[in-house]
Amino acid sequence: MKAIRVFAPGSADALTVSDMALPSPAQGQIRVKVSLAGVNFIDVYHRRGQYALAMPPSIGTGIGIEGIGELAQGQKVFWLSALGSYAQEVNVSETQLTPLPHTTLTNEQILPLLCQGMTAHYLVHSAYHVNAGEWVLVTAAAGGVGLLLTQLLKNRGANVIALSSTAERAQIAKEHGADVVGIYDQMSTLVSTATNGAGVNIVFDSIGKDYFDNCLDSLAPSGMYLLYGGASGPVPPFDLMRLNAKSLAIRRPTLATYTSTEIERLDRLSDLLSLAEGGKLRYPATKVFPLSEAQRAHELLESRRYSGKIGLDPWRI
Repeated sequence: MKAIRVFAPGSADALTVSDMALPSPAQGQIRVKVSLAGVNFIDVYHRRGQYALAMPPSIGTGIGIEGIGELAQGQKVFWLSALGSYAQEVNVSETQLTPLPHTTLTNEQILPLLCQGMTAHYLVHSAYHVNAGEWVLVTAAAGGVGLLLTQLLKNRGANVIALSSTAERAQIAKEHGADVVGIYDQMSTLVSTATNGAGVNIVFDSIGKDYFDNCLDSLAPSGMYLLYGGASGPVPPFDLMRLNAKSLAIRRPTLATYTSTEIERLDRLSDLLSLAEGGKLRYPATKVFPLSEAQRAHELLESRRYSGKIGLDPWRI
């Protein structure tokens, strides 16, 4: 079969199309034919070596964790965490494999609702229970998660301040429902003006290091800073007593915690599918690359020029 392998950490050109024989499934695994693989920033971190993977020189490592596919009997399934998903077939743990609910959406329309959609869903419904009328600050608001997160927040009646790297990208967030938009340098002014100096109740941040201090300063008393990504790097260690002045809280959740069971995955995806089918959740079309163009897919993802989901078709070489 054809698969993408990485033999040493590096830039996008470290992604190599290889012919390989997939090992027989281990105990507790099932072999799946991959129809569409998702491209995510964790794949970039794996490729760069930021999240270290074993890479034996002779065989390297598979890459990609998310996909939609079919079992041998034809049942459609999805998964969020199976390393080696940039391939025509992958062995997936039975505990991660989930039947795809019936839907009128295509695979390309479903893919953004998996890792990205379920991340936005758990942030709003589980990691922090957003209430109507609360002020919320969202960073990277024009990204794949950010656009979905903004709409889910508006569905719950929140007031959303959406920040992006450029005015053009901020406008995309505005078009998807954000109340106030701007660039990062405007954070303090926008928050103060919108909330009459009170601050926001919650910050959903996926940037990390670069704007951590600004995000903390933007919070109202008893507010929460929720970090779910680190595009600019990890937040350095800091003194917890800094939280004392306004009784602030910090949370660092992960998708795995909130999708650990099949019931959780199905409940979240079914809710997202219903919203999308009903026209209450809008997002850009998935940009699908042939497997052989995985390098281009990573380059586009890292450029942050595209707000939609990126996928790989393993049967287009």
